Order: sequence, then C-alpha cells, then structure tokens
Amino acid sequence: MNRKYDLFEKFPDGSSLWRACVVGLEGTRLHLSDLARRSSNQFYAMNVMNGKIVALDLEKGTFHPPVRAGKRGRASSAAA
Repeated sequence: MNRKYDLFEKFPDGSSLWRACVVGLEGTRLHLSDLARRSSNQFYAMNVMNGKIVALDLEKGTFHPPVRAGKRGRASSAAA
C-alpha cells in the first residue's frame, strides 16, 4: 500500500515549512533528495495517516526516526 507523506523543510530557527505531498516512500525519498540538493536546511517527511515523522539520511538514502533535540533521559541529565 502506498502511503502519503507531507514533506517539510526545517530552518535553523526551528520553524518548518510544508513543501509537498508525495505518495510512497520511494517517491518521498527522491523528492526529499531533490529538495536537499537545493538547500542546506534539513528536510523530513510526515506520514499523513498516522502523523509519524521520518527523516532522510542523505548519505545512505534511507529513512530513520529523527533525533528529537531537548529530549534527555534522567541518566544523561544527571551527567550534564
């Protein structure tokens, strides 16, 4: 089943801007790669049906869950 993904550009100030809606992971990967060639900002995709976010690893051409800045466990907080 081909899922729909909304594509976003994330700016250095933390804000995001919707860029496109694409069907299927392969189309999403290609479209995000194309966008990333045009900008040094980060890009990510959100599954339209469940709201899950995936980020593109441009070096590998694969998707992975994005690292959420500011979320730290107790162990890392205690060490800081």
